Amino acid sequence: MELIIKRALEAAKLALDSLEDKGRELGAGAFGDISTVADVTSEKAIIDVLKDAIPGITILSEEAGLLGDPDNSEYLAIVDPVDGTVNLKQDLPFYSAAVAISKGEKFSDIIAAGIINLVNGEVIIANEKCVYINGKPAKPSNISSLSDAVISFDLKVFKHGEKLSKFAERIASKARYARFMGSAALETAYVGCGRLDCFLALNGVRVVDMAAAAYIVTRSGGAVKCLDGSLENLNLLYTGDVKYVAAANDKLLKELIEIFSEP
Repeated sequence: MELIIKRALEAAKLALDSLEDKGRELGAGAFGDISTVADVTSEKAIIDVLKDAIPGITILSEEAGLLGDPDNSEYLAIVDPVDGTVNLKQDLPFYSAAVAISKGEKFSDIIAAGIINLVNGEVIIANEKCVYINGKPAKPSNISSLSDAVISFDLKVFKHGEKLSKFAERIASKARYARFMGSAALETAYVGCGRLDCFLALNGVRVVDMAAAAYIVTRSGGAVKCLDGSLENLNLLYTGDVKYVAAANDKLLKELIEIFSEP
């Protein structure tokens, strides 16, 4: 499955490399977000590879929605063809594509996942045993204190609830450095590779945005916690938003959750 995912992601990058007018808007996708030429082109490239390699696969993708019948398919693919569309439209070089493949409808059923940096072609692949970045084994950092951590979180959280805004303020003030780069999938995956020590999706993202990345973190030895339920029982076909925290290890996650629990 890892090779199939890698081929699908590399096909997406190849399709975008020769594409003009990437950011041109085409209307709304299946989840209601604005769809661009890049989104649709990347999605087609990924879906073509998956369908050719795994006949009968059901696919849930951000632009096309649900393709197939999960009740009658052995495999389910969760696809985000472009994560960081705003960056792409602004020509900011940080956006990605993600694919997760499962044998059921829960997060715990995922068997392989991958993410590609659509700018430089770097591929992060995870199976049930390990994680690779460009073919080399990847691990989270050994940072276990927030005061030493480089973190990233979505600044849109400050537009919403007071509790989450206060949590974000506390985390940012205690962390060594705070960043936000605009692709939740890639930033989450970077926790699994040791480039970031934690990522906080406090504003909430869809399952298509986070399934592959969260799997990468957990398979690398990092920790992921959903703030509104169990990660393992997360329904991959859920269309609402998921708030979660990804951390390099349990000790760092514990510190984050303790801060979240403060009044």
